Amino acid sequence: MKDKTLFVTGGNDGIGLATAELFAAQGANIAIFSRREDKNKIAVDKITAAGGTAISFAGDVTDEHAVKRAVNETAEHFGGLHYGFNNAGVDQNYTPLVDQTVEDFHRIIDINVLGVWLCMREQAPIIEASGGGCIVNNSSGAGHVGVRKVALYAASKHAVNGMTKSVALDYAQRGVRVNVVSPGGVKTAMMDDMKQGDKASLERTLSRHPMGRLGEADEVARAVLYLCRDATFTTGHCLLVDGGYTV
Repeated sequence: MKDKTLFVTGGNDGIGLATAELFAAQGANIAIFSRREDKNKIAVDKITAAGGTAISFAGDVTDEHAVKRAVNETAEHFGGLHYGFNNAGVDQNYTPLVDQTVEDFHRIIDINVLGVWLCMREQAPIIEASGGGCIVNNSSGAGHVGVRKVALYAASKHAVNGMTKSVALDYAQRGVRVNVVSPGGVKTAMMDDMKQGDKASLERTLSRHPMGRLGEADEVARAVLYLCRDATFTTGHCLLVDGGYTV
């Protein structure tokens, strides 16, 4: 992947950082786009200390101008853009429908759907102009089935799958493949925050995974690498990495 460039949102922690590190180890240049500048710097330092090349941009995926600037400056800095991993997203606490708010709706749908759409809109033409490549959007097992008490989160991830398939058709003959990776429960800081002190909730989550464990961030990262580098005749595909959650 030498001389190739990956733009990853939410790339300073969890699945995003694991993917950035894996791509960097394969020789790719990395651009991290995430909200917290201090965490971005830590992630960049970690990648460069391991011999990789990385830059970062502090911004929100719902900010149209910030996304456009970051994608364009990434391509200018590295001489092109070849891969996009649209990973940034938010979860939803288990909440009865009648207690879900309009504020919840806008927060979840804006970040998980608008953010992915904005990133694809900016990435796809530049990847095409750079000679082709692949976009991978991070969805969820909840994008394939219904999940009680998280209607907004499930809706957002179903939307990501639908957008991915549609954009894949738009670019199928233009050298840009567009796919989805759909993890189940994965050991990340966000998962730790959700389950901290709630043993019953953690046990419920584990019980939904036939493999009896949560996934690791690097297991998802390897799936993203496969879709970007190896799955050259694959587009519009949703690759489940969920320990059997949706079986």
